[in-house]
Amino acid sequence: MSAGLRVGQRARRRDLPAGGFRSEEFRGASRASPAIIFICPYGTSISTLRWAIRRIRRAGYHVMAYETSTAVFMAADPAILRDLISAMRKDLESQISRLRSEGVTEFGFFGSSLGSFILYNCIGDALPALRWGVFNTGGDIAQGMWRLDGARRQHVLRGWSLPRLEAAWADLQWPQFGRLDGCRFVFVSSPRDTIAPLDDITPNLEPMRRAGAQVSVLEVRAIGHLTTIVAGLWQAPRIIAMLRS
Repeated sequence: MSAGLRVGQRARRRDLPAGGFRSEEFRGASRASPAIIFICPYGTSISTLRWAIRRIRRAGYHVMAYETSTAVFMAADPAILRDLISAMRKDLESQISRLRSEGVTEFGFFGSSLGSFILYNCIGDALPALRWGVFNTGGDIAQGMWRLDGARRQHVLRGWSLPRLEAAWADLQWPQFGRLDGCRFVFVSSPRDTIAPLDDITPNLEPMRRAGAQVSVLEVRAIGHLTTIVAGLWQAPRIIAMLRS
């Protein structure tokens, strides 16, 4: 158990391989507490967001938290994102199965930035147990990554252009959901987010609605991408309660 965890929390740790992920489990007050899949933003560790995880736990939830390697962008290999999503789907499926065997019956999610995009590729037929959740910022993954100076430079050095990257990630940007009947999702965003601006979310809404989901957008006060993420994280317990009601 990590020295930073409180009594009643259990941590399951994994090394973080290049292009991979690491997870920690934070137990809810009850074994049957609803479980939330929590995926950190790009470049952000679980330890950095313990304050947000604590707020969600105190609201009565069990949290499975994930962080991802910076190689997903900085290695300038678009295949890493595809492999990461596939690996995380398998892990989430296994964790959900285990939690169900332990008495958990309800599953939702809270993903931020890159974590939001990963979860966008984990709903519907991919992981039907995820019936509700929060996309804390969202939009076009290729355009968002291209606005990150360091990641863009790495891709340019390896011969990538934005149109090529958009083509490489097209099926991830527009996944086949299957049916989303009865699912409830919310996107958190700000028009002042310079990496994933509010207007970039609009194209993502209609495909989800056509699949049967109820989807809304919550605008928060922010002055950039980071503050948009933090605003959504701070309001996480309230947003989750709104979705579940």
